[in-house]
Amino acid sequence: MRSSSWIRFAAVLTARGVIAALLGLLFWAVAPMLLGWHSTTVMTGSMEPSLHVGDVVVSKTVTPHELRKGQVLLFADPDHVGTLRMHRFDTLNDDGTLTTKGDANPAADSTPVTRSAVLGVGYLRVPLIGTPVRWAADGDAGALVALGAALLALAALAVTPAVADGRTPTGPTAGRARHRAAPRRPRTTVAVAFAIAAAVGALALPAPAAAASFAASTAAPTGSLTAATATPVSALTCTSNPDGSVTIGWAYAGAAPERFTTLVDGQATATAAPATRSTTLSSRDLFTWRTSTVSVRTDLTPAWTATSDSTVRIVTVKFLGFGRSSCG
Repeated sequence: MRSSSWIRFAAVLTARGVIAALLGLLFWAVAPMLLGWHSTTVMTGSMEPSLHVGDVVVSKTVTPHELRKGQVLLFADPDHVGTLRMHRFDTLNDDGTLTTKGDANPAADSTPVTRSAVLGVGYLRVPLIGTPVRWAADGDAGALVALGAALLALAALAVTPAVADGRTPTGPTAGRARHRAAPRRPRTTVAVAFAIAAAVGALALPAPAAAASFAASTAAPTGSLTAATATPVSALTCTSNPDGSVTIGWAYAGAAPERFTTLVDGQATATAAPATRSTTLSSRDLFTWRTSTVSVRTDLTPAWTATSDSTVRIVTVKFLGFGRSSCG
């Protein structure tokens, strides 16, 4: 085999190996969501060197009594409504709340976390596969275009035969052989299949930890209050809608709050105005199959709150963005 043939052989096998590795990483980043686990993309360096920006962390859902010091927790950010945070369980406080801390941060987080706000415990780290999510969040179109071009080049190289057949026909049938159509490998089909797989994988990459899983159809204006007592809502109801969303309703008899906040698995997901008694939730996940617990918190002020004792459950099933949420 000539040196040029060896170079071709090595380049094609390398391209195929890189593609296989990327698809393998993508599988482990996305597939656990089908089991109802959480996959999130690390967006900051607060957990370095344990977790790096662009890593995808798969978090396994656990019960509150399974939480242990030292675990990496995914939880609703107590300082920013509708966002997630991933830090390590540092201290158990006397009131039962948890103090968390980023491995790279000099001090622990200032706001404690309730056990009900924890969505899962870090179980699997998939390195760097979520980097395109970070680029998209930063608006780095140049990096995304370069990545797309590199993937297309790899796909084109991967479907190229590793060994070229350079034999020339001889003998009485040579003339006919030159005019006979040679069998063609389905290179186009393979390239298109890879492109589809890459596109689906890119869309299914876990959202950043600052993105909520659900979108709300109601919003709350900011208000001001005098001193009062926060009263929890009551009589929670759930209604399944034809468009695949659910409507959560409640009753309230206390002082007018600043807003009502809907909590999905302890995560602040939707806000509603003081006079509102319902909110509509719909899932934005591409792949999910899970049952969630929904409660409503009365936010009299940012510091004075009360969460409903009653809850409702919703079941969400999504594949490639198709599916629905329904009352459980």
